Amino acid sequence: MYIRLLNEGTTVYRPVPASQITSNIYILNGADIYDPEVEEWEFVPGSRVIVEKRQLEKGEVLVAVAKD
Repeated sequence: MYIRLLNEGTTVYRPVPASQITSNIYILNGADIYDPEVEEWEFVPGSRVIVEKRQLEKGEVLVAVAKD
């Protein structure tokens, strides 16, 4: 699962571990790698998010697009 990083000057996505709830709803994990002093995540760990398949450089991946 990927989330968008904010305020990077360009569109940047970061891989983040997540737990699947339904086919398109996940809970973001990654509290151990989240540092708001270094990166601003669009959704913080613990957020319940809706995902969509998107084509990124690494191929088709799941991207968090909205809070559930």
